[in-house]
Amino acid sequence: MMLRIFFLLLLTLAIGSLSGQSVSIHGLAPDYAGKKLIFYTYPEPISHQPKLLAETKIGLDGTFTLSFKTAQPIEIYCDLEKYRGTLVTEPGVNYQISLPPYSQRTSTEAASPYFEPELYWLGIKGVKPTDLNFLARAFLTDYNKELATHTTDLYQKKSVDTVKAILARLETSYPIGKVQYLNTLKAYSYGELEFAIVQPSKDAIIQKYFARKDVSLSHPAYQHLFKAVFSDYLNNKLEDLHQKEFIAPAVKGDFTGFVNKLSANGFKKPIAELLAVKSFYDGFFDSKFDKNSMLKGLRDAELQVSFEPLKEQIPGIIKKLTSIQEGNPAPMLLLTNRQNITAPLRAKGKFLYLAFFRSESKECKAELDSLVSMEKRLHTILTIVPVSLDEKFADAVKLWNEKKYPWELFSAAEPDKTRKDYLIKTVPTFYLISPDQKILLSQALSPSHNFEYLFLKIYRESRFKQTKK
Repeated sequence: MMLRIFFLLLLTLAIGSLSGQSVSIHGLAPDYAGKKLIFYTYPEPISHQPKLLAETKIGLDGTFTLSFKTAQPIEIYCDLEKYRGTLVTEPGVNYQISLPPYSQRTSTEAASPYFEPELYWLGIKGVKPTDLNFLARAFLTDYNKELATHTTDLYQKKSVDTVKAILARLETSYPIGKVQYLNTLKAYSYGELEFAIVQPSKDAIIQKYFARKDVSLSHPAYQHLFKAVFSDYLNNKLEDLHQKEFIAPAVKGDFTGFVNKLSANGFKKPIAELLAVKSFYDGFFDSKFDKNSMLKGLRDAELQVSFEPLKEQIPGIIKKLTSIQEGNPAPMLLLTNRQNITAPLRAKGKFLYLAFFRSESKECKAELDSLVSMEKRLHTILTIVPVSLDEKFADAVKLWNEKKYPWELFSAAEPDKTRKDYLIKTVPTFYLISPDQKILLSQALSPSHNFEYLFLKIYRESRFKQTKK
């Protein structure tokens, strides 16, 4: 009986260690009384979606307390109007923190999709020089100072000697220790320096920092270098005739086949799986690849990935893509017109052609010009809905006044949310919405790339189905 109890206790402890230990955060911030405090992290570098950790409402007396579980040190964030607070938390540690003085965004900053809060390291009461946060902040302060001092030598002259000198100075002050989080921070920060001087050749960086290394999926420094090095990986391989056989499985959405190709080229399985998932995700946004094949690769990955930390993230990655998949309801879109009236997008029984643009973009202007003649031919069956993502709506209004475009002009009332919901990475971006408010083309062709021909085909098929009913 005692032996059975002993094993049950061991099992309980094992389950607890797998799910992580509690991190407790508390403090006093009278400036923020009554406001919500939300902490989140970025668990993967592919879709880079924030993961909610904990939230609370700060008391009227300014006190707050919250907690969450983690199995490893992670960097966490909280949005504080003009600031983005950050802190590296370790399992089982209790933190008493201080927030920056409350500073509200201006109306222009709040409306701008390009506003970035200033990163602010949250104060910790009783922090010691041996604390992980103290060491990480000290290293990053010195590292960023080196970047600022040697910008020309690094990014223009591509000086190898400058990189070597910087690494030697930093490593003297911050030698390799027993704290893995700090070692990873230094290693991939150094990798960023080396990457600055070897572009466009990436092979040496891939071999040194990724191919045979363990994956640090949630570490910000690892994520940053991973995204930089493997940006447009699949597209770059597609342009190389010698790589045709290598990427053939990826083009077909064959997850296992592509992972095997990567493994045969020297990649350990976890990084091969991570790179395959990133390739399918990026390929979904690239017109050179079939969207359904890219989704197939991701769905196969959800079942076949063996690297557990990555496996946990794939459903969220797929959900981000399929939330705006063809056939699904169009995400809620709040639009503000030139009379400053805000209302949700409504199809009202007609097809809608959403055109997200920015006024200073030459490509956007060219596509808007292409819309004029198309709209004259299709205005009885298609409504053009141009949505400005300009930092200042006045810039779009000025363009409309100059060009005398015949359609109503709108700005996104919630630009950050709109970009996220409609997966807008570049402009111009187009969508076709059905009369019953569903997405028909995600993303749609532009006016100058035969959208009219494709739309008329869709319209005729729609009319034929209605006639049969």
